[in-house]
Amino acid sequence: MKISLRAKTVLLIILVAVVLSTAGILISNQRFSQIIDDMYRKRANNVSQTVAAVVNTEQVGELRDMVMDIFHATDEKVSSEEWGTPAFDAYIAKFESVEQTEAFQSLREHLRAIQDVNEVDCLYLGTVDKETTTVIYLVDAAYEDACPPGCFDPLYEANKDLLTDPTRGFPPYITNTETYGWLVTAGVPIYAQDGSVICYAMTDIPMEVIRKEQSDYMLMHAGMLAALTLGVCIVAIWLVNRAIIRPINQLSSAAAHYRAGKDDSEMDHLQIRSRDEIQSLYESILLMMQDIRNYIDNLMKTTQELTKTRIKADEMDELAHKDALTGVGSKLAYDQQVEKLTQEMQQGTARFGIVVIDMNDLKSMNDNYGHEQGNAAIRNTCKTICDVFKHSPVYRFGGDEFVVVVKNRDYDNIETLVRQFSDSTKGKDCQPWEKVNAAVGYALYNGEDSVEVVFRRADQIMYEKKKEMKRKR
Repeated sequence: MKISLRAKTVLLIILVAVVLSTAGILISNQRFSQIIDDMYRKRANNVSQTVAAVVNTEQVGELRDMVMDIFHATDEKVSSEEWGTPAFDAYIAKFESVEQTEAFQSLREHLRAIQDVNEVDCLYLGTVDKETTTVIYLVDAAYEDACPPGCFDPLYEANKDLLTDPTRGFPPYITNTETYGWLVTAGVPIYAQDGSVICYAMTDIPMEVIRKEQSDYMLMHAGMLAALTLGVCIVAIWLVNRAIIRPINQLSSAAAHYRAGKDDSEMDHLQIRSRDEIQSLYESILLMMQDIRNYIDNLMKTTQELTKTRIKADEMDELAHKDALTGVGSKLAYDQQVEKLTQEMQQGTARFGIVVIDMNDLKSMNDNYGHEQGNAAIRNTCKTICDVFKHSPVYRFGGDEFVVVVKNRDYDNIETLVRQFSDSTKGKDCQPWEKVNAAVGYALYNGEDSVEVVFRRADQIMYEKKKEMKRKR
């Protein structure tokens, strides 16, 4: 079957437009999904870290023990998969007394306060039972359909490393189940005073709405691309017909008439603007390609805006890790350093020390000279710390407390450095806020179970120094 040049040209234009549009939709959808998933994973993990850092660990331990005692004493355990059944209700009724305890109510109110501030739907504390490989709810802060104490879900295969390494926690992951729909979940360990894991601060962020908005966005995006593709096709076909097909038909008609002897002057009267068909086709393709480039430029602009947003988020994250007054690391930055040290301890390569420095009489200086001079005293003390421990990271742990993590060279010379800092606190002829007035204590890692144990040893020595300095004054 003979196919005309016009039909071939129309089919080629439509094919190219459809392929490019489809590729654009797939690439932009994949990138958009990745950015949203990463953002929600990070948000869930940050909220869990906040909960783990501020909850009352004594109340958490008390609540965990109550729930687990009832759980282990119950022979007929009914999972949340049977929610609403008489068997499930009877099982949960065994835990009703837990909800009346002060520990449960206090923790639930605390979690709800954090939940409201961070605008998430579900914060809860859960513990892992190794025998049943389940995650058991201790307290759920949800306002509606909260999981009661004792409610449990199976531990996913991806998280079963927790059975051998409880400190691993629940790295952020996304699931899509019939019961809960799209969820991003993260869990951070909550540690007892002895460094053991009590339970996990869990955050669930539903993604059903964002998935629907993403789907609607992609449908709208596809519709716009379809309209653009249709417009490009109409314009291109019109140009091809005008620049190639019509001139060829005119030439063919004029040649036929000439051959038939009807009109030998028709060829001379043809108004063909182009020099040849190839040049006309080339110009049409250039026009179509220009339209496609404009479309890709729009996609690139959108990608650049998303990249700028991500960079801004990274900058905000960097600010969160830096103390605004002194420029040294913040409490959040110290927590991340603790995670690295914990990994080194687990790998058997840890070799570090912790120095705790606490300023004296900051409140009285603020009262007597004003907060500006108090801030000057904090900055001056911080500068001295950085000058002495110049090879180690310094963190502002609180209003008047600093922590230094020493390694390598500073680790080997820690006694000399601590003595050098102590010498800097001795009397100088200068303004009170220009003096360094602080107590210092340090401890070296000696095979303890956690970084917190090393920190407490250094903190205790610092407080002994502080008492000694007060007695001397």
